[in-house]
Amino acid sequence: MLRRLLARGETIRLLTRAQLAAGHRDKLLGNVWSLLDPLASLAVYYLVFGIGFRQAGASPKTFVLHLFLGIVVWRFVAESIAQATTALRSQRGLVLAADFPKAVIPIAICCARLYDLLWALVVVGLAAGSMGTRLSLEILWLPALLGLAFAFTLGVCFVVARIGLFFADTVNVVGAGLRLWVLVSPIFYFARSEHGHAGIVPPGLLDYYMLNPIAGLLGAVRDVLIWRSAPRADDLGTVLAWSVGALVLGFVFFARAEGRYAKSV
Repeated sequence: MLRRLLARGETIRLLTRAQLAAGHRDKLLGNVWSLLDPLASLAVYYLVFGIGFRQAGASPKTFVLHLFLGIVVWRFVAESIAQATTALRSQRGLVLAADFPKAVIPIAICCARLYDLLWALVVVGLAAGSMGTRLSLEILWLPALLGLAFAFTLGVCFVVARIGLFFADTVNVVGAGLRLWVLVSPIFYFARSEHGHAGIVPPGLLDYYMLNPIAGLLGAVRDVLIWRSAPRADDLGTVLAWSVGALVLGFVFFARAEGRYAKSV
C-alpha cells in the first residue's frame, strides 16, 4: 500500500485543492479568506484579550500572540481530525475505486488544513513584527515542528477515519473528545511559569500535563516564534515520540482494513 500511496502525489495535490475549494466555494473572495480569516480573528482576540483582560503577568501583546498561536495550531489539529472522522463516508466514489489507496483521503485533508495553518502563521509573523518582535535564526526550527505536527495529526486521522467508517457514532465521540482536549491543552493560558509569566498548572502535575502532545507542540512553536529561542529538549522529545508513534501506528491500523472499506461504505 505504501508504494501505491507514494505514486499518488498528483492525486493528493488535486484532492487537497478540492478540499480547499470546497471550503470557499460560495464565498466571493474565495481562497483570500485563508488570509483574511486569521487576520480578523487576531483583531478580535487583541480587542477582547489584549485590551479587555489577560492572564496575570502577561503583557497584552505577548498574550495575544500566545493565544493566537495556540488557537491556529489547535484548529489545524482539531479540524483535520474532525473532517477525517467522516472522510471515507463522504468520499464514497473514491472508496469504491478498486485501485485507489484510501489513505490518500485523510492525507489530502491534512494537507488542506496545513495550507490554512501556513497562512495563519504568516499573519502571526506580520503581527509579531508590528509589535516589535523580530524573527531570529530559531525560525529555522519551524519547518521541522510543522512536519511533526503534520505527522502526529495524520496518524490520528488515520485512526478516526477507519473507525468512523465502521461506527457512525465515532463523530460524536471524537467531537466530545476534542472539546475536552482543548481544555486540557495550554491554548488559552500559560501552563508553566516561564519568561516572567505565571503558569496555572501545579508544579507537582506539570510533568504529567506536558505529556499532552499539544502542550509540547505549542511550547516548541511559541519558543521559536514568540520567545526567539530553540525549543526545549523535553518539549521536542515529547512531540517527536508522539508524532512518530502516531504516524506509524495510525498508518498500520488504517492499512490493515484497506480491503474492507469498499464493502462498508
